[in-house]
Amino acid sequence: MGRIPTFVIIIIGVVLVVGLSALMFFVVLKPQQEELATAKARYDEEQAKADQFASVSAQLEQVTAQWLAAQSRLQHLMKTRSIPISFGHEAAAMVALWYEYREDFAPLVERWIASTGCTLESGAAMPAPPMTPPPAPTNGFMQIPAGQTITLTVSGDLASLERLYNSLDQFERVVTVSQLILQGEGDVLRAQVPFKFYLIAEVPASMAAPAAPAAGPEGPPGPDGPEGPGEPPGPGEPPGANGGEDDGGGGEDDMSLDE
Repeated sequence: MGRIPTFVIIIIGVVLVVGLSALMFFVVLKPQQEELATAKARYDEEQAKADQFASVSAQLEQVTAQWLAAQSRLQHLMKTRSIPISFGHEAAAMVALWYEYREDFAPLVERWIASTGCTLESGAAMPAPPMTPPPAPTNGFMQIPAGQTITLTVSGDLASLERLYNSLDQFERVVTVSQLILQGEGDVLRAQVPFKFYLIAEVPASMAAPAAPAAGPEGPPGPDGPEGPGEPPGPGEPPGANGGEDDGGGGEDDMSLDE
């Protein structure tokens, strides 16, 4: 055999180098690239979970803070605008209602009316208390007397009547009012005011109402509505506490309380 030409040796060397490079790629580099891609995909998935966890944790902290604030406000309302009453103990609830009907309610109303400068012309006596335990209010607000509007007749000048209307959130019970009937002229005005009074009761979870679906245009007001007559009630006020379209103050359930 003669001498192998140089260009053949070069071609053979190039082929060997290319072959070895291809072998190296398929045997070593490609599996490592696939493993790296798999690891990166796993990392991205775990990072997405971590980001979602951080977002959910922040939302949980916000909801927890809102819940604690609502509970604090509810406790404040129960101390300042109700009496201790729990339907977990029906006998104790009945005794508390008897005292409310017979002893506490009328003096509270009379002092409140007098503090505004108005004169109470019709008494604030309550009817006889119920002799059987009333049903537990599923929303936590128990109207007293049950299902009845109390219409009081008060007199005074315009400023006094305005103070009465603006002091609803200062009365020691949760109270709502619909439209009033105003008569007279000058410094002596007489108003017939339909009130609804509520107690805030502790209701066991087994008696509580199930979560309601989102309210439509005629549903209950949202939890962040402002307080005050003629506006949606704020947190802790009963559904239907809207002062503008309650019952017109002249429904069949109205009850004038004359002495």
